[in-house]
Amino acid sequence: METPTIFETERLRVLGFSMSDLPLLKALHSDPEVNRHLVPGDEIQSDAEAAERLDNFIHKQERFGFGQWKVETLDGEFVGRAGFLVFEQTSEIALSICLGTKHWGQGYASELAPKLIDWFFENTYYTHLIAFVLAGNEPSRHVMEKAGFTCTKRVLIDGRPYDRLQVLAPAIARRYPMTA
Repeated sequence: METPTIFETERLRVLGFSMSDLPLLKALHSDPEVNRHLVPGDEIQSDAEAAERLDNFIHKQERFGFGQWKVETLDGEFVGRAGFLVFEQTSEIALSICLGTKHWGQGYASELAPKLIDWFFENTYYTHLIAFVLAGNEPSRHVMEKAGFTCTKRVLIDGRPYDRLQVLAPAIARRYPMTA
């Protein structure tokens, strides 16, 4: 079953997942290098967990209108997943981009991040969006800062240091600009 396209960039298509995408999600997360950079709880360790997570992605999209989406090239090659997750500790919404290592270094995350931010603020009522980047992951931090995020603090999540970044909704940012 083909799911509707959420948006397209110059080279990528972002669309909802379907259960037929399970092999793609399992393959993405079978790479330990992919999981290493994710916030604890965002990684997927087993086939059963992949099926449960995929079902969750689909139901959150249906319930809230946003969630984690499939990312593919315009010619249909699977690249990874991207979208939004609820950060349970604060109930804030966090941007998440998870691409297969084969697609790292091609500018896909830099292409996705601003479009995801625009989509989020055009389609939700939230005042801000957060993101977490593993401390020392300078390429990912650079992508987020280039897209408009500002680092607000370093936090420990399950004993690992992450930079917490935030971007304000455009209307809020005009009134209360953030400084680095």
